[in-house]
Amino acid sequence: MADLTKQDIYRAIEEDRIQLYGQPKWTFGKNTCNTYEVFADLMLTPDSEPVLPSIFLPIIQADYALTEAFGTWFLDRAFADVSKMMRALRVHLTVSINVMAFQANRPEFVSRLLELMSKHQLKADNVQIELSEVQPLDEIGAENLRRLHDEHEISLVLGNFGQGFSTIDLLRRIPFSIIEISKSFVREIENFERDFKVIIGILEMAKVMDIHVCAKGIETPEQMEMLEEAGFTMGQGFLIGKPLIFDELKTFIDRYAER
Repeated sequence: MADLTKQDIYRAIEEDRIQLYGQPKWTFGKNTCNTYEVFADLMLTPDSEPVLPSIFLPIIQADYALTEAFGTWFLDRAFADVSKMMRALRVHLTVSINVMAFQANRPEFVSRLLELMSKHQLKADNVQIELSEVQPLDEIGAENLRRLHDEHEISLVLGNFGQGFSTIDLLRRIPFSIIEISKSFVREIENFERDFKVIIGILEMAKVMDIHVCAKGIETPEQMEMLEEAGFTMGQGFLIGKPLIFDELKTFIDRYAER
């Protein structure tokens, strides 16, 4: 594949060649799924050649206008999908929007988000904003997130907790409702007691702060059992469900949603 350009990405946006995937989030105890995380995980060239996000996202991030165009398209598409799914299945759903800090850092982020929520008739409890902790957040981004939480009652999720930039400082600055423990902490809990103790410590800290905790990267029944017995109420991983395209996700949620 030739070097990808900004114009290639603009055309992919216009021609709807960026694929969104949704990964289910499981509610322990109830064994239900009414929430899923959505992210852009694949772009296709005009010849249907796949382009990974590790290639196209840095190009988007480096250009202000392209960031705005991509962010608007991403939100519009994700909101359209969840709205369509709720109408078709007649269930209440929450979509967790996977947002990079370079998107949250834009001054227009809040107004654009609210405008698109209104367009697709979504309420605050239909949307979560999930920030990847491996991206730096500037003060504009921090204020945007605080506004969404304080003024508009939209839940904030801190993803990849334990890896990345200033974990505790982010918890101090931003009113997150949920933190997601990185799969790197979950991967070895069956084999290494210290790994399990670390995530138990995170869970206890979160309880003190009235923050819910979701464990990511669950791949075995043993991991799920350990986490549920430890007091986790939410989980995500390939054991529960891999990232799915819209029709596959709709089938999954139709089977497991609480009604």
